[in-house]
Order: sequence, then structure tokens, then C-alpha cells
Amino acid sequence: MIPPTSDPRRPETAALSFSRREIDARSIVIAVLAAGALLRFLLAESTGLGVDESYAVAVARQFSLSYFDHPPLHFWFAGAMAKLAHSESGEVVRFPFVVCFAATTWLMYRMGARFFGEHAGALAALLLNISAVFSVTTGGWVLPDGPLMLFMLASAVVIADILFEGVSTVAPPQTSARLGPSRMLRGPDTFRWMVAGVFAGLAMLSKYHGVFVLAGTFLFLLTSAPHRKWLGRPGPYLGALVALAIFTPVLAWNRAHGWVSFAFQGSRAAGQGGLHVGSMLANIAGQAAYVLPWIWVPLVVVLWAALRSGPRDAARWFFVCLGIGPIAAFTLIALRGGEGLPHWQAPGYLMLFPILGAAVASRLERGDPLTRRWLRWSAWSFIVLVVILATQTANGWMERVAPSLFAKGDPTTDMVSWRDLRPALDARGMLAHGEFLAAPSWIQAGQAALGTGPDIPVLCLCADPHHFYYMNDDRTFLGRDAVFVKKVKPNDDVVAAYSPYFESFEAADTLVIHRAGAEAMRVGIYRARGFRNVFPTTQPR
Repeated sequence: MIPPTSDPRRPETAALSFSRREIDARSIVIAVLAAGALLRFLLAESTGLGVDESYAVAVARQFSLSYFDHPPLHFWFAGAMAKLAHSESGEVVRFPFVVCFAATTWLMYRMGARFFGEHAGALAALLLNISAVFSVTTGGWVLPDGPLMLFMLASAVVIADILFEGVSTVAPPQTSARLGPSRMLRGPDTFRWMVAGVFAGLAMLSKYHGVFVLAGTFLFLLTSAPHRKWLGRPGPYLGALVALAIFTPVLAWNRAHGWVSFAFQGSRAAGQGGLHVGSMLANIAGQAAYVLPWIWVPLVVVLWAALRSGPRDAARWFFVCLGIGPIAAFTLIALRGGEGLPHWQAPGYLMLFPILGAAVASRLERGDPLTRRWLRWSAWSFIVLVVILATQTANGWMERVAPSLFAKGDPTTDMVSWRDLRPALDARGMLAHGEFLAAPSWIQAGQAALGTGPDIPVLCLCADPHHFYYMNDDRTFLGRDAVFVKKVKPNDDVVAAYSPYFESFEAADTLVIHRAGAEAMRVGIYRARGFRNVFPTTQPR
């Protein structure tokens, strides 16, 4: 007997087709998760911690309600892992951030699937993982961005489930519920708004950018007529209050320290007056480079298309409202002459990946060969770039092949570990008589602190010591001897610069730090006796 031909219009056939597509999409995402985790652990094993990471691990040794330059969550993660594992190795302290990005990838998949279908969600997750600023730095480095992205997206997932409950742009009503990413949160709307507030508060506890998830939600409720009714209900306001309550450790620490963190970040964003078009264009170019130009351009295209459609397309408008704040605000800061670092816009671009995934899925379903080639090329290009970065960091081969590219220095040496510092000092009998360690900047203080271990107190002798200033009171070191370390630079008279702060100050030796047998840098080692003069700084205690 010949079985009847399947009719895609029949409910059981449609369900089978959907199930197969869902399984196929989930297989893609699981493969992306596995490959991404493996890649990040390999990078953690083969490359040292960057300057921001070294600083974070060093100051995380001492628990604080908040920290000078950022809210505390990523410091807490790094400090807890180091204490639990009794190790500050890259594999250990980066572990929570690899896990955070794996969870972010899964949420991206479910968010895209919630609105645009399983394949769109899988493509959004894949594209997120082949974008440099997300996959490499956010994806596994000891930075505030990893927890920030996770909790911003988690909050957005819960908010989307409230605002678009029972609504799907791709599935019939009877199947839309299975697409919802937060079915576990079924319950009163007020409770779910408070859960969203918990995640938003954790995002704010990671980085000040977290406030944009609240601002973006308010913008959407204000501009989308069908959803404006929520402005008259208590849920959104209770969620915002919960977020603020979770953020209170940052407020308490800053109140006790003259609001120094807000002043520091505000000064970085403050403009110089007038319009600085060149600075803004350089910042936009930086955004493209960080995201990778071949992914950044499509993100901008789908953003522009969604802006033109406006609130009529509620799903895409929701993502636009969540994403436009960081992108617009920090680009305008650059226009006004502020510092405007190009990765500050990244949380905004994060929210555009579901729209991009939908656009790519639509083109692939139409059999567009150009889109297929672009997707394949994007994936392979990312892999090649990561291999180049990792191998250059590990052994500096590019500097030997093309030295002209590094005429102004090799930035990858910032990720070369100072792990040889402690053995070198022990061999010279230094740090054996109660000396403390001193360094000339918060960057080198972090690298030196990791190189010597958590049992040696570190003092940063500079006007901008960041959180090192709050770890130890300089005055308690008066009269004590120190070992001063500094990267060697041409024509740098270290003795003349730092002698006024000690009874005696003299060069002791030079440590040559290697990578893969080749010299990477030189670190000057100095004996400093009798600390007598606290370095001036404007930071309030």
C-alpha cells in the first residue's frame, strides 16, 4: 500500500515540519555553543590576561560594594572564582564569562525564535558568535560586558514575553506559546515585571550601560500605541524599583567616596564643546571594526529599515527601542568631542541581532546565493582573524614577518603575562623582607600584581591609580621599603622621577619577558627604601 502524500496544510504535517525545523535550528545553536566554548577556553590557555583583565583580577582580591571605574559584578565573579580555585590563571578567572556568553547565545536564539522563527533565532545566535567584540572580548574576557549583555538580554526576554504574550510573527496562535522563552515565568504580570527588573538590576550592577534596558522599554511603551496601556499599570514601575534596589551597592559605595565613579565616567563622556565630525567618524569606524565591517553594515541596514517602518512593525520596533539608546548616545558623545570608545555602543548592536537573523533567514529561504556566500565568508573570516590574533599574541610572529606594521609598538604585548616577575624577584632576594610592590600606573600595577601573587600588597604611584587607591591607604606604607617595577621605555629617567618619594631609589636589574622564545618586553626593577611622600591624587577616599 502506498502511503498518502503528506499535505503541509494538515495540522499534523505542519507540526512535524515545525518540529524538524526546530531540531535542525537547535542543532546549529548547540554546535555554535560547543565550538564557541572550546575556542574561548583555548584562547584563555594560550593568551595572557589583557591589561583591563589583570587590573580587574588584582583589585577583585579585596571585596568592595562597588569599584572606582565600574559597578562590582564582574569583579565579584573574578574574585570568587580565584578564591574558590586558589588560582588566578586565565582559564579560571575567565570561566564565569565564558558561561555568561554561552547563556547569552542561547537567549539570543530563543529571542529570535520567539519573534521570527527557529532558523532566524539560530542565525542570530550564529552571527553574534562571529562578531569580534561580542565573541572574543565579551565572550570570554574578564570585563563587565559579559554579565552586562547576559542580563540585559535576559531582562528583554522577560519583557518581550509580557508585551507579546500569545503573539508570534511566524507561527499560528496555537504554536506561538511554545516559542516563548520564559514559560517558567507564567504568573501575574506584576511578578514578571519584577523578574525583568531583577535582570535589569543585575545588568546595571555589571556596567552603567544596563540602564538602557529600562530606558529602551520606556521608549517602546511610549511610542507603541497597543502597548501604551502598560504606562498606566504598576508592573513597569515596580520592575524599575526592583532594578534600582539591586543597584544600591553602587550608590552606597559612591556616596561614601564622593560619587567618584560617576564623576570619572561622566568626565569620559563629557564633550569639549562644538562639533567634532572627525572624532565621530573615527568612532563610527571603530564601531565597524569592533563588530567587523561585514556584519556591522547589515546591522545598520536592518536598523535603518526598522526605523523607517516605525511602531507599525511592533516586533522590530521593540528591538530598535532597546538598541538605539547606546548607539545614538555614545556616537553623539564622540561628535561633541567626548572620549566615546567604540565598544560602548555594543549593547545597542546586541539588540539588533534578532532582526538581522530574521533578514538573513528570509533571504536564505528564498535561495539567495549572495547571502549564503556572505554567511560562509563571514564565519571563515572570523576564524582566520581569531587564529591570527591568538598566534600573534602567543609568539609575535607578525612583528618578525612585517615589522613596519608595529613601528608604534605591538598592542598584543599587553596580553603577555608577567608571571616571570615573582620568580625573578625571589631569585634576587627581593620581596623577602616585608617590602611592598609599587608601579607607575594602574595598568602596570595590575600586571605586576598578577605576576607576584595575592600575598604582596601593591601601591600605584600615579595621579590616576583607579581602584588601587581604595585598596591600601598610601599613608600606612610610610617608612617601608618597596620594589618598584616599570616597563622599560627609551629615554625614561625613572630614578629622577620617583626618587622624591623614597629615602633612596636605585636600579637593581632588568627582567626580560619572553613569549615563544622571543623577547616581548623589558621590565625595570628598582630598590626603593623608605617610602616618605604620598603621591598626589584628586580621588577622594
